[in-house]
Amino acid sequence: MRPPWRPGRGYSPVAFARRVLIGANEDGVFFLASALTFDFLLASLPLALLLLAALGYFVQSGQEALDWVLMVLDQALPPAAAGHPSPLQPVERFILTVVESRTTLSIYGIPLFLLFATRFFSSARTALNEVFDTEETRHLMHRKGIDLLLVVATLVLLVANTGFTVVMATQPWFGRFVSVLSAYVFGVILFFVVYTLAPSRPMRGDTAILAAAVASLGFEVAKQLFALYLANFATVDRLISNANGIAAMLFVVWIYATACIFLLGGEVADTYDLMQRQREQRAILA
Repeated sequence: MRPPWRPGRGYSPVAFARRVLIGANEDGVFFLASALTFDFLLASLPLALLLLAALGYFVQSGQEALDWVLMVLDQALPPAAAGHPSPLQPVERFILTVVESRTTLSIYGIPLFLLFATRFFSSARTALNEVFDTEETRHLMHRKGIDLLLVVATLVLLVANTGFTVVMATQPWFGRFVSVLSAYVFGVILFFVVYTLAPSRPMRGDTAILAAAVASLGFEVAKQLFALYLANFATVDRLISNANGIAAMLFVVWIYATACIFLLGGEVADTYDLMQRQREQRAILA
């Protein structure tokens, strides 16, 4: 059982962060993140193929659509150090190789792609229900409709963010600054949509915005820290000589870190919601 919120200390940042970490440990967030990582690995290629299909409505050629998919991957993955190739390039090349063969795969695979893509959001929904300590009470078709809606919302936001980045790329340093800011804003919007729709328990708007802002900020900070780590990573080749193996390992680590950040954002929302309810109860008693 979580410790009660102590008056006078409950609103300090340190106490708030401590309570988030206690909740994360009790809810098994780092274990849940492992399950989300596995499901995302299953869904990553279907999502890339669905993204390519969505981009087909906005660009003129298949090669341009592939270039946009590559830009989405570059935005989602930690950047490489200046003047050095990214260790994650083999993963990007593998995804693009599969996406290039979409004509053959899509004939039989579209239902399977949707199944795997929605499975990831189904896992995210289940994990958030665990974080919020709530039971899933919605009908099966309602749940699957939400999962499908989250897939569509994710694709739309990725396309919009990529298109905005392409437009701003023609600008000088101001364009780069706005692109970085837009990546954070689109991240906030995406996390807000997921935190609002996925859990079975309704979430207040201010709670969802706070959780989304924290999660998006955590994602961007983790991306830069991971990039800094890759830039100074000099010993992995002594352990694994295969570049594809290194890329696969780093890719899995990055996805796991992202899943942890996503669930910690949920813990922030749960803690803030509890804080608000206790504040309202004290106001009534006073």
